[in-house]
Amino acid sequence: MKAVVIFHSVCGNTYLMARSIYYNLKISGVDVEIFRVKDDDLVELSKNFPVVNDYLEEIVQVPIASLDKVLESDYIFLGCPTYFGNVSAEMKAFMDSFSPLWKDASLFGKRLIAFTSCGNSEGSGDVCLKAINTFGQHLGMMSVPVPANLANIKSSPAYGLIHYSGDMGDSRIDEEEKDFIKEFIQLIINKSKVKAL
Repeated sequence: MKAVVIFHSVCGNTYLMARSIYYNLKISGVDVEIFRVKDDDLVELSKNFPVVNDYLEEIVQVPIASLDKVLESDYIFLGCPTYFGNVSAEMKAFMDSFSPLWKDASLFGKRLIAFTSCGNSEGSGDVCLKAINTFGQHLGMMSVPVPANLANIKSSPAYGLIHYSGDMGDSRIDEEEKDFIKEFIQLIINKSKVKAL
């Protein structure tokens, strides 16, 4: 099993989700890499929004994603903040760069897992997750849902993992959410082993 975790993050929340996903895959022995999408405005935004500075140095150290890394992977984790009920412009630009892979169905059958952060439960995070899944379906990828009965500790929409970051984007993922991510990753790994048999 080979996986890639690709994120866009401004306030740091989607980065923290990506980092937790990456860590749980890595400690389970999965061949995994983590990348970010290009964001030319991130440093400028940090001047006006102090919360951006919390993880800015860490985020800019993460290498930029390439389509080659996606093609090499069996599982693709794709996440970004929810902006107006959709993906961020930077994630959309990255998704649009897949168009050369569409015509020959290069990604057919690969597993796609969506994740997002948004201000609150009315912030349409589930719509953002659906946008990522719709994108994947157009490219022949198979969306991996989050089962409703995964854990009693937290609920998540079936469309992917979601974190509510608060109005100012400064409410970070807590231990409960990290445990939820851990359980979800373990489920994926266990199911991939059964499939391989």
